[in-house]
Amino acid sequence: MGERAGDADGCKIDDVCARRGLPTLPERLVRRRRTADDSLRDLERFFNREVLAAAMRAAGMELLDDEAANVYRLLTDDDVSDAARTEARDRLTRAGVDVARLRADFVTYGTVRTHLRACAGVDTSRASASVDEHTVTDTVFGLCGRTEVVAERELSRLAETAALETGDLSVSVDARVTCTDCGEDYRLLRLLERGGCSCGDR
Repeated sequence: MGERAGDADGCKIDDVCARRGLPTLPERLVRRRRTADDSLRDLERFFNREVLAAAMRAAGMELLDDEAANVYRLLTDDDVSDAARTEARDRLTRAGVDVARLRADFVTYGTVRTHLRACAGVDTSRASASVDEHTVTDTVFGLCGRTEVVAERELSRLAETAALETGDLSVSVDARVTCTDCGEDYRLLRLLERGGCSCGDR
């Protein structure tokens, strides 16, 4: 099932577009898939950047060329420093953007696929579909990012009670992999860079 928001029977993409004032965005997803042959991950990034741009405009922020794309990169890319990510979040917060709500409105490529199939009747199959290291890292770190957002939101809620007394919290989820044969432990990216663990050296 795709991700849902608001009405349990509604499509997340349709719900987000309705709340964010983006009535043409679902059709633009379909058009980009059919005419430009954008991948599901291309459409994921396109949708999320459009949602971010709408939130920035609603807050009265000035959008220069590729401004939303750059802010989206700062919020989501794995190679962005913690300081740069925090600065981007703080800038949005100062302007009045609810960053936790914004991140909750972002979608994954799986949600895009479900929307295209179930709501728009678009065939999303690929004859040469394959799995590579980029697909794996995109999927895993996408899930880590969502976990960070949820954890930060729930901790913030807890901090409003007497159960938790802290300053501003930033959650970081690290993907690590352990080989049960040789016992070696790696960060996910390091394992992929090596092309395997020590088992392959035997």
